[in-house]
Amino acid sequence: MSRNELLLLSLAALILLFIATSFSVTAYHAKEHSLARQWYASGERDLAAGRAEAAIEDFRAALVYSHNDPLIEFQLAHALTAAGHLHQARAYLLGLWEREPGSGTVNLELAQLAASAGSVEEATQYYHDALYGQWDKNPAQNRLMAGLNLAEFLIKVGQKAQAQAELIALTAGLPNDPVLETRVGSLLIETGEYEHAAPLFRQALRVNPNYLPALEGAGQASFEMRDYQAARRYLSRAKRLGALSRQSAQRLETANLIQQSDPLAPRLRGQERASRALAAFSHAMERLGQCAATRGVSFDNGPQQSDLQQLHAQAAALQPKVNSRNLARDSELLLQTTDMAFQIEQVAERVCGEPQGLDLALLLLSRTQEGANE
Repeated sequence: MSRNELLLLSLAALILLFIATSFSVTAYHAKEHSLARQWYASGERDLAAGRAEAAIEDFRAALVYSHNDPLIEFQLAHALTAAGHLHQARAYLLGLWEREPGSGTVNLELAQLAASAGSVEEATQYYHDALYGQWDKNPAQNRLMAGLNLAEFLIKVGQKAQAQAELIALTAGLPNDPVLETRVGSLLIETGEYEHAAPLFRQALRVNPNYLPALEGAGQASFEMRDYQAARRYLSRAKRLGALSRQSAQRLETANLIQQSDPLAPRLRGQERASRALAAFSHAMERLGQCAATRGVSFDNGPQQSDLQQLHAQAAALQPKVNSRNLARDSELLLQTTDMAFQIEQVAERVCGEPQGLDLALLLLSRTQEGANE
């Protein structure tokens, strides 16, 4: 065999060996990839079933066959969080964040970890990064959820003004979805922002007029804005559809009492107006007496030093004139009588605490009247 033939045979052997090695490496990598997928799928099943510790082992096994796979590392961090291994979870997430700081998914997970640790500033920053970060799937929906989670967290830690600002910003791009609109409206109510909450409930009700949470939310927002007629309308509809919450039932009862007892309501006949003013004055005098008794205050003749004593002296001077006939004929006396009842309820609330029933209705009416006079 010539030298050239020997070289050709050697070259052919090398080519065959290279091809065989390539096939072997490819087969080996394919096997690794298959095993990684199997362990990953097992981890997802365990995690979904609440077996977090088993899922941790599954995902770690998957990483043996697929090193530095970000999806597996993220799911491992998720399993570690579910199992309560927060420091280890954070370490994996920070590694992922260093590789992709703009990931909405990673930032959201870091935000939730920081929130659970009570790190307000850090959690807020990660939530913001998630809100404005990149999402592979459903970016609009995921950003909205990140914003809602941020608002809920801020409310929980007492930063209601900041939560309010975040929620108002979210309303600009909010889809016309009754569930979402009601959720945002309810969170706005928790921050004390009723004027922005009310339109969200109304929008939800235009899509689903019988959506009970939206009816209750609209009733609460209207009640807090002192629109008791609207509150009564929404809450009455809600009551016809199902059981009201305890607070909503109380608001409906108070709104009904306000409608039935307001001496200054428009379009009332003179006798009805007088009857209401007399009832309000009489009930307020009872409240004054009860409040004084709980505070050990006497109305016997003597120096009138306390607010309760001074108010009682003024009411007692007015009382001989207060009867249905005089009130029906004298509009000035009717206004004085109503104003005295309102003053009593305000002072009694300040001295003895928030009232119930008709006393609460009169107190709220007094505040509405003050607002109208400003």
